[in-house]
Amino acid sequence: VKKSEYLSSCVQQQDCPAPRFPEFAVIGRSNVGKSSLINMLTNSKRLAHVSKEPGKTRCINHFLINSNWYFVDLPGYGYARTGSTARVEFDTFTKDYFLKRSNLTLVY
Repeated sequence: VKKSEYLSSCVQQQDCPAPRFPEFAVIGRSNVGKSSLINMLTNSKRLAHVSKEPGKTRCINHFLINSNWYFVDLPGYGYARTGSTARVEFDTFTKDYFLKRSNLTLVY
């Protein structure tokens, strides 16, 4: 990775960046290290926000890598201290993202 930059955060698939490049998404349980993985792979300590408290990633976060593909950090599941309404919202927009994102290439 030679260049990486934060692009956007959204909670609806239709608000994601234009699907010009392939997307590689990271999903998993809360506090498992998804954001840390993105930072390690991009050789950046501050690209993706890392928190000690589970459930801090609450949006679909896009990062542009080498000006030709997207890394996507998705909300975690399981440990986040959120109400049932918020969990349903996370599930809904994440499912919508998986089903409708035409340039989604791979999910880790």
